Amino acid sequence: MGRRISHPARMQETFAMPKLTTPVVSDHEVKARLPAAPLVFFGLLGLALCGLIGSHSLLSFLSTAAPETALYLRADEPLALLALADREINGQGGSEAETSNPPAPSPERLRLLRGQVETALLLYPLSSQAYRLLGQIAQIEGSAAKAEKLMREAARHSLYEIPAVQYMMWKSLDSQNYPAAIFYADALLRSGNGEYAAPVLARLAEDPSATQEVKKLLSTNPSWRPGFFNILGSYVTDARTPLSLMLSLRDTRAPPTEAELSAYEAFLFGHKLYQLAYYVWLQFLPPEKLEFAGLLFDGDFEVKPSGSPFDWRAPAGTNVIVDLAPRPDGAAGHALLVELGPGRVEFPGVSQAVILTPGAYSLKGSVLGELSGRRGVQWGISCLDGPMLAQSPLMLGSLPDWREFEFTFAVPETGCPAQSLQLKLAARSPSEQLISGEIWFDALSITRDERRIRDKAQNEQTSPALRPGGVRPSLGR
Repeated sequence: MGRRISHPARMQETFAMPKLTTPVVSDHEVKARLPAAPLVFFGLLGLALCGLIGSHSLLSFLSTAAPETALYLRADEPLALLALADREINGQGGSEAETSNPPAPSPERLRLLRGQVETALLLYPLSSQAYRLLGQIAQIEGSAAKAEKLMREAARHSLYEIPAVQYMMWKSLDSQNYPAAIFYADALLRSGNGEYAAPVLARLAEDPSATQEVKKLLSTNPSWRPGFFNILGSYVTDARTPLSLMLSLRDTRAPPTEAELSAYEAFLFGHKLYQLAYYVWLQFLPPEKLEFAGLLFDGDFEVKPSGSPFDWRAPAGTNVIVDLAPRPDGAAGHALLVELGPGRVEFPGVSQAVILTPGAYSLKGSVLGELSGRRGVQWGISCLDGPMLAQSPLMLGSLPDWREFEFTFAVPETGCPAQSLQLKLAARSPSEQLISGEIWFDALSITRDERRIRDKAQNEQTSPALRPGGVRPSLGR
C-alpha cells in the first residue's frame, strides 16, 4: 500500500490554533482580582461583629429599661438579674430612688435573691452593684459583719456605688476611723451627693479629734468646696465652726474665696449674728483695704466692691446706672455716680451694713449733680430689720458745685445691734418715680458726736435716779 504524503499547506491548516472567543486576562488584572475573596470574607465577618455588638447593646439597654424582656432574650443576662434584684430590695427606682421604702423580703425570698445576685456575679465578677446587693441582703438578715465586708468590697470596686459608700462612711464614723470617714465623704461629694456627706463632715469639723483631717482635706481645694461652704451652716451646731475652717485656710495656697466668705456672711446675717459676721469680714479683709475700714467702709469710693454686706452694694435696677467713676471735676480719686432716667426708674438703692455701738453719731458727705423730678434721692440710716433712725434732706435740682451735707442720729441702747446706711429714691408713688439726671457723692464719713454724748452724760449726772425710800442698792451675786 503506497504512503500518503500530506501537502505542507494543508498540514498548516490542520494544526492551526483555534481563535479565542473571550479576551485574555492580563497578569495585572489577575492580581487585582485576587483580594476580592478576602474582602468578602472580612465584610461578612464585620457584619457578624456588628450584629453581635448590636445584640449586646440591645441587651444592655433592655437590662435597665426592661429587664424582664432582656431575660426573655437571654435567661442569664447578669445586668437584668441585678436590676430586678435591686428593684425588689430597694423599690421601683432601685438604689437611686429617693423615696423607696419597700417591705423587707421574706427569708425564703432573700435566699432566692442571693442566688440570683450570685449568679450574676459569676457572669460579671467586677460588678460593684452585685456586691452592694449582697451587702444589703446581709444587712436585712442582721449579719452586720458580713454586710460591712460586702459593702466595703462594693465601694472598692466603684466609688460611684453610692449606697455602699454612704454605708462605709457612717460605719467608719461610728468606729471613729475618721480618715476613712473623710475619704468616703470626699467620694460622695465628688460624685455630686453632698447632701449625704455634708452632715458627716460638719460633725467631724466640730470634733476636736477629727477637725484637723477636715481642714487638711479642704486645703487641697477640692472642686466641691464652694458648694460645701454654701450648705455647711445648715449642719453645724456652732456658728463659729465655718470660721475655724476658713481661718485654717487663710495662709494656704487656696484661701477662702469671696464667694465662700459671702455664703458664710449670708448665713450669719440670716441668723442675725451681725457681730460675728463683722468679725469674719475684718479677719479676711485684704491688707491693702484695711486703711479704708472705719465706722463706714470706703466712704471715698476708691475700692471695687466685694459684695460683702459691709461693703457698698448696689443691686441692679431699671433705667438706672450706679458706678464708681473718676471725679467729674478732674480731681484725683473716684466718687459714687448714680444716673437716673429719663423716665420711670426702679432704683433698689446703694447700701452698706455698719456696726455702731449705742450713742450719737454724725454722717457727713459731699454731693454734686442735677436731678429733675418730683422728689429726689435721700440718704438714711436704720436698724437692720428695724426702724429708721434718721434721714438726710432730699437732694433735688441743680448742684453744680460740690456741696457738703450732714445729719445726726442716735443708735438706741437696745434692739439695734447693726445698722444699714442706704441711698434711696424718695418716691412715695409711681408718679414720683419719674426722674432724670445724675448725682455724685464723695467723702462720706460717720463719726461719733462727742458733744451730744458729753451733753447726755452731764444731764444724767445732774439728774440722779430716784430710788424708793428704804431700798439699798443691791450687788448682783
